[in-house]
Amino acid sequence: MAGIRNSRRFLGDRLFRTVKPHRILDPAAGPLIAVRLHVVTRKTLGGIQTNLSGQALGHDGVPIPGLYAAGEAAGFGGGGAHGYNALEGTFLGGCIFTGRTVGRSLAQAL
Repeated sequence: MAGIRNSRRFLGDRLFRTVKPHRILDPAAGPLIAVRLHVVTRKTLGGIQTNLSGQALGHDGVPIPGLYAAGEAAGFGGGGAHGYNALEGTFLGGCIFTGRTVGRSLAQAL
């Protein structure tokens, strides 16, 4: 219970919550609804090959003018800071880092 209470102190959880926390079987909260999910992929471990500036590379390894890739599209999964054993949610750091790198590259190109 302490873990649940502590997680609800998180600012993002308080700002973006759509309903107030309640007991799951509380009749006043409405009926339970089931949703069937089919997970297609967990992570791709691939993507667009880039250079260190975030420029997308063609099949010949030459940068494609004006095309950049950041985040998981840049293909850092499996080769990034966390490697193949990355847990769900650990790609955020790589997304921020590659986004920052591409942003700086684009600013220098102007």
